[in-house]
Amino acid sequence: MSSNSMVNGTKSVHNTDSVLSIHNPKFVTYMVVCSLLILKMWWLTILTIIKRFKHKVVLNDEDAKTANATVGSHPAVERVRRAFQNDLENIPAFLFIGLVYLFVPAPNWLIHLLYYTYLLARIGHSIVYAVYILPQPSRGICFGLSFIIVLYMSLHVLIVGFIDYGKRHKM
Repeated sequence: MSSNSMVNGTKSVHNTDSVLSIHNPKFVTYMVVCSLLILKMWWLTILTIIKRFKHKVVLNDEDAKTANATVGSHPAVERVRRAFQNDLENIPAFLFIGLVYLFVPAPNWLIHLLYYTYLLARIGHSIVYAVYILPQPSRGICFGLSFIIVLYMSLHVLIVGFIDYGKRHKM
């Protein structure tokens, strides 16, 4: 459904059916979740810096002289870095497949459920890995849940793509 409106005397067209539109609740959910995931990753960056200052460890000689610290690492710093590394290995896949998944016929409730559950799983993973360290399987559950969500969305996109390809090419 398109709507026409006058803006400063000029006719403008807003296509509210567009997938990548602020009028699409699925896309808004994607924008919110992506923004929060990126902010969560930045939070881990800041947490790494805080841990480095707390434990007075740095990576470079010039930093050691300036910060009155030693060159090296500390288990608390490495734990946060591993949590961040895990984000770097997992979140980009979600950012991509989450965008592509918006083009798959899926109900709003499913997209909201998948995207917000993914967000909560990744936040949970970071918390139990780097802030309030809990024994396994807490971290594994958070990782597994986010992994399964990306796997499900990837397979759904793949199936829809094959079906559409088959219809277009009379297979």
